[in-house]
Amino acid sequence: MTRSPGANLDQMSRLPLPAAGALVLAAAVLALAAAGCSNGGGHRAATVTASTQETSAACKLDRAQRRGVARARADIRSLQRIEARMQTFSVRGAPGQEQLTGKVILDLGSAHLPLNVYSSLLHRAKAAVRLCGDCSTGLETVEPVLGTRAHQRCG
Repeated sequence: MTRSPGANLDQMSRLPLPAAGALVLAAAVLALAAAGCSNGGGHRAATVTASTQETSAACKLDRAQRRGVARARADIRSLQRIEARMQTFSVRGAPGQEQLTGKVILDLGSAHLPLNVYSSLLHRAKAAVRLCGDCSTGLETVEPVLGTRAHQRCG
């Protein structure tokens, strides 16, 4: 005798009605406690005030830093154009790609950028050289590893 897969649904164990009611009651009590209904004082939640205190101010880059960011972005766009023509991975990369990667590293290092701006541009550069082994290795060497929590961030 062959049975369909849905025929066993009636024989599956279910929670008894009192246990299901207790489960629903426990979920309702937890939901009320999490909502903070016991304190109707009308005060704002503490999490809202804590999150507003931790926001950081916007970055104010000086003129030299803005020039450094512009140079690095232009070089990254050039790297993206070179990468678009490549089809396969190469250890040495396309002609001129290693030199341009070195120029990006120098632009980023000489601009003295805040850590989050530096890391963002470095991430863009690494995405632009994914098919060049030496270029990726060079960019990995200048990546800040432990400085992410020790330095001030902005933006």
